[in-house]
Amino acid sequence: MAFEKWFVRASMFLPENVIRSFDGLMVQGGFTVSAREYAGYSFILSLVVAAISAYGMTPVVGKEYALALGIFAFLLLMALFYLLILMTADNRARKVEEVLPDALQMISANIRAGMTLENAIWMAAKPELGPLEEEIRIVSGKAFGGKPITAALSEMGERVRSKRLERSVKLLNEGIKLGGEVAPLLDEVARDLKTNNLLSKEIAGATTMYMIFIIFTAVIASPVMFAASNYYAEMAFFISQQQENSMPTEGLATGATGGGFTSFMSVGSKKSADAITPDEFQQFAIASVIVTTFFSALTLAVIRYGKMTRGIQYIPVFMLAGLGIFFVTVTMLRGMFGFLFT
Repeated sequence: MAFEKWFVRASMFLPENVIRSFDGLMVQGGFTVSAREYAGYSFILSLVVAAISAYGMTPVVGKEYALALGIFAFLLLMALFYLLILMTADNRARKVEEVLPDALQMISANIRAGMTLENAIWMAAKPELGPLEEEIRIVSGKAFGGKPITAALSEMGERVRSKRLERSVKLLNEGIKLGGEVAPLLDEVARDLKTNNLLSKEIAGATTMYMIFIIFTAVIASPVMFAASNYYAEMAFFISQQQENSMPTEGLATGATGGGFTSFMSVGSKKSADAITPDEFQQFAIASVIVTTFFSALTLAVIRYGKMTRGIQYIPVFMLAGLGIFFVTVTMLRGMFGFLFT
């Protein structure tokens, strides 16, 4: 209890719109923890990690860069906590959408059997419906408690992050308000939902080649090319260092004197000072692989599912695979052509 109070107090430092956003997603994700407790826990943990990161990196990169790194770590962790509940809400909505047509058909069958709409909805709460069973029981409980069935259904549409469920509830409520036959309406809505599900699967199958191309390009081809470029940079830097070390000896052997040799050496020193080192290029290559795999995962989710948030679960896999291929390729190139550096 003491920790929960601290978490609630810590959430006071966050803007109110952030708390409302956390609250909405946690309801849609089926969480039982309050939004302020979760937001406060996220804030405290992110602040502690940011402070440790800034303090630990100060001797390495300096105070200014360490402070920027700490702020970046804080924002990154807060974003990860937000994405966690967002992904949970989306996964729960996907499970509801998969069984929604079957639930509507069961409600329609119960109505045709002579039940009232409230009883038909209550009897349709089956364990195989997963998260939708809980929502149906909540709707039935509120309806039997005296709340209008239309209001209870509308609240269910708000508790689930699903546009299909929201549209289905709106159609059902309109049919109830107009006094039409509910059973045929439910059958028609269920039929349309099944058609949409089949179309989604067909679209996913038709875009398989695009997905394979994106995965191959971002996870395999791009890291391999960056690894080859990194090895080329190492080899070029090694050759330039060898030439620079041999220049004074060659100049003395040929009798180079006066300003010509001095000016040549000064230009060579300037080039060496301004040149990009292999370590710097490797850092650039790693950053490029991370950025490429990050956006490729989001692009893949948009093509396959139509939702960018579905690609968040692929980001760690794509990044680890891309970085793994990069370092493995660099190691193989050094092993095969390492004799050139001796």
